[in-house]
Amino acid sequence: MANPQFDVTPFLTQVEGQHFDRKSMLEGPPAAKRARDRRELWRQAAEYVAAFANADGGVLLLGVEDDGSVTGHQLPPEAVDALLAAPQTRLDPPQPPGSTVSHDGVELIVFDVPAEDVPVQLIDNGFPLRVGDKTVRARETQIAAAKQQGMYESWESRRSSCSLEDFDRKLLARARSGAGLSALSDEEYLLKRKLADQRGSRIVLRRAAELLFARHDPDHSNAGVRVFRVIGTARRFGPEHNVEERPRIEGSLPQVLDEAHEVVSGLLRRPSRLVGMRFQEMPEYPDFAWREALHNAVAHRDYAIQGSGTEMWLFEDRMEVVSAGGLPEGVTLEEVLRLERVHRSRNPRIVRVLVDLGFAKDQGEGIPRMFAEMEDAFLPRPEVEVRAERVIVTLRNTSTLTASDRHFVARLGNADLSRQEFRALLMAHRRGRVDNAALRSVTGLDTLRASHLLRGLRDRELLTLHARGGDSFYTLTPAVREHVSESLRGADRGELSDGSGGAARADRGELPADRGELPADRGELPADRGELPTDVQRMIDGLGFRPRKERLRTVIEAICAARGWTTSGEIARFLRFSQRNLGGRHLAPMVEAGRLVRRYPDNPTHPKQAYRASGPEAPSEEEHHE
Repeated sequence: MANPQFDVTPFLTQVEGQHFDRKSMLEGPPAAKRARDRRELWRQAAEYVAAFANADGGVLLLGVEDDGSVTGHQLPPEAVDALLAAPQTRLDPPQPPGSTVSHDGVELIVFDVPAEDVPVQLIDNGFPLRVGDKTVRARETQIAAAKQQGMYESWESRRSSCSLEDFDRKLLARARSGAGLSALSDEEYLLKRKLADQRGSRIVLRRAAELLFARHDPDHSNAGVRVFRVIGTARRFGPEHNVEERPRIEGSLPQVLDEAHEVVSGLLRRPSRLVGMRFQEMPEYPDFAWREALHNAVAHRDYAIQGSGTEMWLFEDRMEVVSAGGLPEGVTLEEVLRLERVHRSRNPRIVRVLVDLGFAKDQGEGIPRMFAEMEDAFLPRPEVEVRAERVIVTLRNTSTLTASDRHFVARLGNADLSRQEFRALLMAHRRGRVDNAALRSVTGLDTLRASHLLRGLRDRELLTLHARGGDSFYTLTPAVREHVSESLRGADRGELSDGSGGAARADRGELPADRGELPADRGELPADRGELPTDVQRMIDGLGFRPRKERLRTVIEAICAARGWTTSGEIARFLRFSQRNLGGRHLAPMVEAGRLVRRYPDNPTHPKQAYRASGPEAPSEEEHHE
């Protein structure tokens, strides 16, 4: 059954989480894809529909790969019909069937699952439950208790006195679009998200709908956000009063969040922070981290408490985000601090719509990423404290970079590395090791891309693999460790940029850089760097540690073009590189490629062998950087 009302476009790039999952309907190597087993598809579809129904609802999209590419299916019509009916034939109580949708001429299968009022069982196989981006088994009583608290007992579930005429229709349209439900009417969307109930020919709205879409302030004395700026690191009273309160932010929850973002962004300072391999001016807290703390406070607070609300306190050394009410029942502080993905929402309707509107990440994803963003910015781990009817999240702005870290940054600042590659090496330096999961947590890469990046650093002899199956990890190679140790032994060699955006780099003029290669023959006198033109010297200084092959060969070509006949020993001395590795790895291939010519072409091992560039001029510095 086709569903022209459902738009899959917002979901093709959406990250899998509490309310969304995608699955391929094919298997096998890329060039020989075949249809997956039909029974397995039916079982998986029924299981995921039950899991979403037992939580807060969600969307299961079949026919899309993990990378978002649309591949469709190879099933005959009768098999498609059986798959669409799986929620009705394999679940108790039966759930709505799936539907087909077309994207660029490719047919996909979609199950748009509403939250069920009672636990849903996979016949003969228990009660699945969606938790973050995983589907797990749960007890029937556990699911029933969560639904009773979130869907019936919470403040958001109570009846509102508002009518649809009181709501912001543009905001409703934005929510429908974000959910892929633009074809639905406002009433149909509100009913689908359980923000309203059908009563004969009319709908009765719930408090959650009022908080989310009211054009005027909702009927709640503290549904907004209060922002305070503290001059100093502690609040003072009386004559030493040092607290400035900004105008109270009120309105519907989306309006409150939009305005709070603008107000707080204007109050944050912009110190110099390490971004990749450079120091740049950045907000004192990562945008995602403080916004996620705010979104969590607004989405998960207890709206039954009207004497206090959401507060943001900006001290000189920290930000505190205060939420009314403790943690939802069934969630422990230990689980939060262990970054476990738990499913228990005090306000499931509000959370689901904030996801539709793009404010909230799917539950279970946001908090781990908030911790990872702070770590990636070299800031302390967020602190979470539960007090009487309050949850306080504290973000501190004091950098955790040590003197050793700064030397490491200075030493590798000119290396030919991407930001993510540099982050992996710095993590290996700081922790003594780096693995796939740790790299994913601070870079946002998926498993395959993280593995590819780590293997690439291993192939470049920057990391060493310690194979342990699923527990495999990498450490810095001895050459890299020695390179950094030399920096630490030097006197003030690791001065960093002053924040103007220049690369963090050591003063290469004080001591020669150890490129981690075997030492050159010390029997020769070192070449005089003054023989080289200034632009070529700058090209050498910009090589960094372990330069990529093509970049190094461009510099070799420039040296030989500038000086004419140059021996391999002289080239090695100019580069502070290993003469032993230079000939076979670079000079011989460059001769074969026509980039260099030998002085004695018929005798490559001639004791006075020398090289010059085959062209009349040296490559320019601009060509080198390209």
